[in-house]
Amino acid sequence: MELKVYNTLTRKKETFTPIGKTVGMYSCGPTVYNYAHIGNMRAYIFMDTLRRALNYNGFKVKSVMNITDVGHLLSDGDTGEDKMEKSAREQKKSPYEIAETIAAQFFADLKSLNISRPTVTPKATDNIPEMIEIVKALLEKGFAYETDDGIYFSVEKFPEYGKLSGINLDEQKSGARVEVNEQKRHPADFALWKKAPANHIMQWDSPWGMGFPGWHIECTAMSKKFLGETFDIHTGGIDHIPIHHENEIAQSEAVCRCELARYWVHNGFVQVNAEKMSKSLGNFKTIRDILGSYLPETLRFFLLGKHYRSPIDFTSDGMDE
Repeated sequence: MELKVYNTLTRKKETFTPIGKTVGMYSCGPTVYNYAHIGNMRAYIFMDTLRRALNYNGFKVKSVMNITDVGHLLSDGDTGEDKMEKSAREQKKSPYEIAETIAAQFFADLKSLNISRPTVTPKATDNIPEMIEIVKALLEKGFAYETDDGIYFSVEKFPEYGKLSGINLDEQKSGARVEVNEQKRHPADFALWKKAPANHIMQWDSPWGMGFPGWHIECTAMSKKFLGETFDIHTGGIDHIPIHHENEIAQSEAVCRCELARYWVHNGFVQVNAEKMSKSLGNFKTIRDILGSYLPETLRFFLLGKHYRSPIDFTSDGMDE
């Protein structure tokens, strides 16, 4: 049976043709600094549904979903506190304790919603050496440069930057999307490795001193390690398109000079009062909040009630219905 998917990269619906006998699928996983909310969970229900559809159509699937337990800063401009460190400071626990607790609850949430656990669920902190090697390769190939606070990818060195999101670098204004860093060569340049201050809890030795990885390099390292340089499908929420996924493509393809993923598929937001549900806006409901009033099957069915690429408004009336 022929299976078609909408490919964000080509902006059209395409017949799915795998590279080999087993479909390689990478899905952006949680940053385990706080409990998952239903907006997060829509991405994992979609991931699970797509995998089941592939299986139903006769494909074997190796799925990889990362666990981000370091390196995700508060700002897309590579500034601010690490989300893990901030959560640890507020709760007066170590980042490792926070990560272990939140990750355990996340996998319990997956199970309650009948989401099959991916084949591999690697943690960022277990793959630091692989990240360092990629950063070294980007420096050697001239795609990255060093500043006082870290190693940055030079987007102007990668001519195809913007091919996923349609971003035009010439139209970007300094400080418009990211906070100004005078040592950055372009406002869209992003951190591959951050040099850590002495009081930063999560840090590792590197050729550039003690530090920690940038958020984007983690997915590149783990997808390459477990799926190879080119794999079939990359999933995630639409909010990842203009920054996280665009940066993944740039740094990955700059190293291997090959395609990262052949099909990019993205799910829409869960909204509350026409706003994206998010932890930063404080308008989120965790899975535990919802399952205190509804069966898990109800939430799964509700989130499958609209086309996966369309936004869906969360309301109590909708859940009751």
